[in-house]
Amino acid sequence: MDLDRTDIAILRCLQRDARLSLRLIAKEVGVSTPTVSARLTTLTQLGIVKGYAAVLDPERLNETTFVLLVKARPPSTDAVASAIAKLAGVRRVLVARGGRIVVDATVVDPRDVDAVLEKVAGLHDVVDVDHHVAIRALKEEPRAILADALTTSLVCYQCKGPIKGEPIKIRMDGRDHYLCCTSCEKLYVERHRKLKAAA
Repeated sequence: MDLDRTDIAILRCLQRDARLSLRLIAKEVGVSTPTVSARLTTLTQLGIVKGYAAVLDPERLNETTFVLLVKARPPSTDAVASAIAKLAGVRRVLVARGGRIVVDATVVDPRDVDAVLEKVAGLHDVVDVDHHVAIRALKEEPRAILADALTTSLVCYQCKGPIKGEPIKIRMDGRDHYLCCTSCEKLYVERHRKLKAAA
């Protein structure tokens, strides 16, 4: 699904400063405040906007940041990555090709780096662990690059599978819902009616 210029402009405003009010975003983008609110609701439902947070600098807080490069047995990569994600201090986990897992972690006490390493190395199906302690950050930018033309991959609200081609879009309770086929649409509408009746 393609995002239009309004969506992209709203995302640029938020990525620059997530504290902007809907009114200020609307003024900058050239649309109404209700339009910004509705677009943000949809962008959040689609999983494009994951949340709003202040960006804090761990270095200024005298914390230690480090990167783990983990090699796992390929059939168990996702399970190992999920186990690592639950560990204290782990901030971000990326699964790469070939059973590789890249982990960003932060600890308050530098001595805790060894404790994290031991826990990761002790996980079942971990083949190798390497780590690098950061001494300074030279650049930190938002991960999303907001080009002039953007598309998003939709996930079916019923079967949770990827939607290929044009989605079926239905509006219920003031929200847009995206489905991959008429079968999922029927099941989703029935489930929604049952939940509403039970409430």
